[in-house]
Amino acid sequence: MPEAITAYIPQLARDEDWARRVRRAWVAWALALSGAMLFVGAILAAPVLRARGMLLASQVFYQGFHVACHQIAGRSFHLWGFPLAVCSRCFGLYVGVLAGIIIYPLARGVWQRDMPGRAWLVLGVLPTGVDFALGFFGLWENTHWSRFSTALLAGLVTAFYIVPGVVDLCLAGVGRPKSVTSQSHGCCQP
Repeated sequence: MPEAITAYIPQLARDEDWARRVRRAWVAWALALSGAMLFVGAILAAPVLRARGMLLASQVFYQGFHVACHQIAGRSFHLWGFPLAVCSRCFGLYVGVLAGIIIYPLARGVWQRDMPGRAWLVLGVLPTGVDFALGFFGLWENTHWSRFSTALLAGLVTAFYIVPGVVDLCLAGVGRPKSVTSQSHGCCQP
C-alpha cells in the first residue's frame, strides 16, 4: 500500500546553507568574469590609448603586460595601427579564459568545486605546444591565427580549473561552525 503524502521525504533537501553557498558561488563566478574582462579590456586599452595620444596611460598597460609577454609587434594583432599589449598567443589565452568563464555556467553548476581531470588540461594545452614546437623547429610557419586559436582552446579549458578554484576560495567558511568562520573569512563574505 502506498504511503500517505504526509510521509513523503523530499529527494533534494535544500536549506538556507545551500542557498547561501549557491549565492556565493555566483558571486565567485562574477568575480572571475570581472577579472577576465578587466584583463582583456586592459590588453585592448593599450593601443586605443596610444592611438588617442595618451602615451603615458598606454605605456602603463604595455609595461604591465611586459612581465608576462614578449610583446613582439610582429607577433601581435594591431588595433588602430598599434600592437595589442600582448602577442596573439597570449591574447588567445586571455580571450579563451574569458570565453570559458562565460560558458562555464552552461556546462556545469557554478557551485561545483570539483575540477576536471588533469588529462583535459593537457589535451587543451597540447595544440598550443604543437603549434609552438612546429614553428620553433621550422616545420610549420605559425601565424597570428594559429597562435591565437590554439591558445584560445587552452584558455577555454583553463577556465574550468580557474572557476572552481575561485568558488572554493569564496566558499571558505560557509557551513562551518561559527568559531571557525570568525577566524577564516572567504573572499566573498560581506
